[in-house]
Amino acid sequence: MLTNIFTLQERYALAFSTRTEHPQVRVYRDESVPDMYSHNYTEVMSVPTQDWLQAYIEQELRRAKEQQLGHLKLELHPSLPFSEEFVSFATQLGFEVNTMLYMLAPLEVADKLAPNPQCSVLRGDSTDVMEAGIRCLTAYDSVMINPDFAVRKANRKRAVYETGEIIPYVCFVDQEPVGACEWHLYKELVRMEEFFILDAWQRRGLGTEIIRVMMQDAKKLGATHMYLTTYADDTPQEMYRKLGFQEVGRHLEMIWRKN
Repeated sequence: MLTNIFTLQERYALAFSTRTEHPQVRVYRDESVPDMYSHNYTEVMSVPTQDWLQAYIEQELRRAKEQQLGHLKLELHPSLPFSEEFVSFATQLGFEVNTMLYMLAPLEVADKLAPNPQCSVLRGDSTDVMEAGIRCLTAYDSVMINPDFAVRKANRKRAVYETGEIIPYVCFVDQEPVGACEWHLYKELVRMEEFFILDAWQRRGLGTEIIRVMMQDAKKLGATHMYLTTYADDTPQEMYRKLGFQEVGRHLEMIWRKN
């Protein structure tokens, strides 16, 4: 199952970004939104020695500063271990260091969840539903981040959604979109990503309803499990555990920002 998780991670990244292979690392770039961290990063795939890893990180940080890049994001592949000493090393260089969890649940948990009559969740196969999800995402991101960036991000999402590989599921209350989540299927596995509920509608079970509907749809297509990624210190992690998700892996993420 972990192999398929890693494959689906790659497929998701390649839906948005181009990838360049180098010895020990893979570089992902999305020229459409070069300042979007999740689309522009370097993944370290193998580590000959810890000294090599530390020297590589220092080299990439120098390059980012010399080229006046807005950010530098580095990830360690989930197969690579990391120590507290290494976290301390990266932190001292000015990186924000986070642990990302991979959480997996069998789709049978959806059978134990009662439908939520407060809302309806629609699959974004149609232009109307897709656009409603994009409007909702833009509204959500405009509060959290720069509004201009929120629009550019939403436009990039639209271009990918139109290919049909990644599909948004949109939650409606009284015909108004209040939340959404991306659905990405590969073999027996479905990934949920970009999961959010507008602040005014949180804590009403709407997020659980999105997950329930996505799980039921995935089951109909022969899938057996759903997975997600979340930061180790994120509050929603507790909700995921209550829904049957369990940690199956983790990786280290390091972000340096110019400002």
